[in-house]
Amino acid sequence: MKKRNYLYAALCGLTLTTGFTACEDDDTPWDPMQQGSKIEMASTRGFILNEGSYGLNNATITYFDYLTDKPYAHDLYQTQNEKNIGDTGQDLIEEDGYFYLAVYGSNYVAKLNGVGKEIGRLSLSDRSDLGQPRYMAADNGFLYVTTYGGYVVKVNTMDMSIVDQVKVGDNPEQIVEENGYIYCVNSGWGKDNRLSVIRERDFQLDRHVTIFDNPQAIVETDGYFAIQGYGGEYPDYTYPVAVFNPATDTYQEIGKGTNIAAEDGTLYVVNCQTDYSSYPYTNTTEFYTYDFRTGNINRDFLKNAPAELASASVYGLSVNDETGHIYVLTTNFVSGDGAVYHFDRQGNYVGSFSSYGQCPRKIVFED
Repeated sequence: MKKRNYLYAALCGLTLTTGFTACEDDDTPWDPMQQGSKIEMASTRGFILNEGSYGLNNATITYFDYLTDKPYAHDLYQTQNEKNIGDTGQDLIEEDGYFYLAVYGSNYVAKLNGVGKEIGRLSLSDRSDLGQPRYMAADNGFLYVTTYGGYVVKVNTMDMSIVDQVKVGDNPEQIVEENGYIYCVNSGWGKDNRLSVIRERDFQLDRHVTIFDNPQAIVETDGYFAIQGYGGEYPDYTYPVAVFNPATDTYQEIGKGTNIAAEDGTLYVVNCQTDYSSYPYTNTTEFYTYDFRTGNINRDFLKNAPAELASASVYGLSVNDETGHIYVLTTNFVSGDGAVYHFDRQGNYVGSFSSYGQCPRKIVFED
């Protein structure tokens, strides 16, 4: 959204200096009906991707106003498209006002407009060599998708067609793009320990970097990188979190964690450990931040958090890039809907609300 606003401002300035008709103010009310919405929608939109339970075809997207936390649609995709997402909502990202949805079990990637209406789709059902979609990054009109079969696939976002593919490692997971390079971590079903780096200009593998075993997540903010994973095969998980330096291809572990998110030079970490030795299972959850610039760790950044959050099963962690607010997503698995705990950018507790779906994975924001 910010990129489009800057471009819009630049074009408006050009028309003024050259004597053409000036652009309208950027505060013109947003009209969701112009994008085919069947419901009224606020311009400050939060979209919760509820992964659902594998095999049950119950993935959903919950839409809420992120200024008020008021939910408007418990199943936005079904409301706007009159069909269900399908099996296992794996990832959801935003780029230039469009949303891209990867659905692992149903084996497709969809392009949605700003109100959640599907306007394009790439099915991978006939590409058994690639495998099912996992995670995505986007840049300059292209979508980069990791697939279960060990590839990163380059997709033209205009028509959702495959442009190219490159083999990386076994079972690549999360992926980011920064400064002309694409970075993805390879879990290898617990056996791989590499970060793959792809040159964006020619979409060729540049190098592999050895990191820890079974990496799962990679995030980037302001040129800083962090990686999280299991650290080994089940049951020998150590949950390392590390900062990665692409200039030297080195990493340094800073702690343990099960979920990470990054924004504005800060890494947010959740470490949710479950004791399976007795039933009902119990969770112990801690939160901390890491300042990429100073290396400082703050274990007290969440303030006035509800007591139940310390023992909840945390499934996701998201940060609003517009406001800096933090959202902790918890799950009840097949027992019921998840919950969202909202904190402001200083870590003050704002409130909580239902995710209206099973296993909330992440929240994507747009205004």
